Amino acid sequence: MLFTIARHELVEQWRHKTLKILLPLMLMLTVLVAFSHWQQQQDFIAVQQQWQETNDAKWEAQPDRHPHRAAHYGAMVFRVISPLSFIDAGVNPFVGNVLFLEAHRQNSSQFKQYLSSHSYMQLGYLSGATLILVVWPLVLIALAYKSISGERQQGTLRQVIALGVSFRQLIVGKALAFLFISLLFLALVFSVAAMFLVLGEASGDVYARFAMLFSLYFLYCMIWIGLTLLVSTLAQGNNQSLSSSLLLWLVMVVVLPKLAYAVAEWRYPLPDKAVFDIQTTQAVAKVGDSHDPDDPYFNDFREKTLQAYGVDRVEDLPVNWKGLLMQEGERITSEVFEQQYEQLLAQIAKQNAWVSGLSLISPYLVTSRLSNQLSGTSYEHIREFEQAAEAYRYQLIQSLNDIHIHEVDLAKDRETRISQSHWSELAKFDYEATKLKQEWPTMAASVAVIMVWFLCLLAAITLTRPKVSL
Repeated sequence: MLFTIARHELVEQWRHKTLKILLPLMLMLTVLVAFSHWQQQQDFIAVQQQWQETNDAKWEAQPDRHPHRAAHYGAMVFRVISPLSFIDAGVNPFVGNVLFLEAHRQNSSQFKQYLSSHSYMQLGYLSGATLILVVWPLVLIALAYKSISGERQQGTLRQVIALGVSFRQLIVGKALAFLFISLLFLALVFSVAAMFLVLGEASGDVYARFAMLFSLYFLYCMIWIGLTLLVSTLAQGNNQSLSSSLLLWLVMVVVLPKLAYAVAEWRYPLPDKAVFDIQTTQAVAKVGDSHDPDDPYFNDFREKTLQAYGVDRVEDLPVNWKGLLMQEGERITSEVFEQQYEQLLAQIAKQNAWVSGLSLISPYLVTSRLSNQLSGTSYEHIREFEQAAEAYRYQLIQSLNDIHIHEVDLAKDRETRISQSHWSELAKFDYEATKLKQEWPTMAASVAVIMVWFLCLLAAITLTRPKVSL
């Protein structure tokens, strides 16, 4: 009976022009997104490989020079774009993919652009997730808004129920029809995504994320089908059903995400990057300035160093005093930066907690966040890359400082040059993204919210009955 109802609904949908217009339109949008992504991906990969090779070659080709000069020469590291970025670009269009690493300075990305507001960024960038999370609910509304209200308005609902078909069977059968249409669209989007994965030689972890993304979007479609059918059941007529469904979409997909992040930024404001840099510089200055010979902190550091080596003058140290100064200054700078950045991250955590609370009334918010995480394009992934890059930067600079300490004579510090063979011996940046298994605990709460939405809608549809006069 259920499949008979579903088949009948599909036939009726095909007879109307709405489905014949919307499906080709969605196909065209998918092809457009695919072509745009392919072009950007090819351009980016080519440029990234070229610049990475150029950077590595120039680093190793440095002439014999002082290690502190090499530390200021710096190096660049490039972030590899997730293979799943076609499905959900996340914050990628709004952040950089390269960091310049140098001594005494942490060059993070423009955090103000992406640490918040990532959910409604999709409204301004066309990707697979935009089509599924933002556009497809409108298609479902256009197809399903009169499924029940139209039957009642035409008088056929009473006839169907009089034939012994329960309302539960009717609504489940119609839901199956719209699920089938949604599956066709999801299959189209994910077929294109699969081609990008094959071309990119993706790992098993990426394919696991791919499968979970499909399940997530399928559940999201089920929620919107349930919402539309529930509204159609409760509405007095087709016009009321359509306007109410569109209002729900507007509130949940457009207004609420924008409002949620705007309020979060108002309650827990973040400093601009320039302000953050000034605050960090001031915090470092309060600890000590390695370039100031009369600085209290480094005067104390000098005395402790002389006592440790049992000498009276820095000239008598068996190691280079200036190298020790650079090493300690780098440690302080990095430590203070991390302290300042932790305060910033605490504000971001408060913003995200506020927005997560509103996810209970918007399936789009929670699905968008999960989609970012599963696609490897979320703010958390950018932050992990920056942490790995900072750890590498610190190790690189301190290795150069160590060369300065042990291989440069203090008396000939300025004119000393270290052999270029040292540059190729230093470790290269090797970043590996977090695996799905490690990320899963952070996703569990969002998955639970999605399931609550689905179960509540299922219970509401099961308990609701249309007003029909037999």
